[in-house]
Amino acid sequence: MFVFNDRDDRHRASDGVSRFGVYLRRYPKLFASWDEDGTVTGDPVAFTAAAWQVATSPVMAPPYVAWTAERLQSVALDSSEIDDALIARVLITVPRPSVLASVAGFGDWDRGDRWNRGYHIPDHDRLSRRPAMLTTTALMFHIPAAELHTPADAPDRLTVVDAKASVKRLAKLLDDRCAPVLVALDGLGVTR
Repeated sequence: MFVFNDRDDRHRASDGVSRFGVYLRRYPKLFASWDEDGTVTGDPVAFTAAAWQVATSPVMAPPYVAWTAERLQSVALDSSEIDDALIARVLITVPRPSVLASVAGFGDWDRGDRWNRGYHIPDHDRLSRRPAMLTTTALMFHIPAAELHTPADAPDRLTVVDAKASVKRLAKLLDDRCAPVLVALDGLGVTR
């Protein structure tokens, strides 16, 4: 469900090494440890959330991490308030509920074309002619810190190796958790 632009990361790097690495150096405060000044957090939850933020749009455009699941709209991350875990909120498009199906006058998701597949918010021109009712559901997951990548080079330095390992591990965990829902929606021919 997720793709990593490793080839472009190397080829489009202004430093000749890693475009993602350049962006990481622009946002060091996201990785700052709360315990000590000038060090990189070794907390897998905070580190993963920061790495994901830098690796995705709008920080990186085009992003280092993108997704191929057409229904996936966004991934938001927070720290758990009760334990050492990441709370992931994955927003996906779903068909309009039957209770709303009979409400007339609303458009739906823009389904794009063969070059830009997916579920897109209608453009302003379309909205000027007809309002839209865009239905989504939020999948929320509690991911313990023990399941996340622990940065090996922290607290001494922020490395692209740790950041890539963190986002790749999180993507795998989210893929495992979201796949059954996406299969249920798309595998049964549900298109709206």
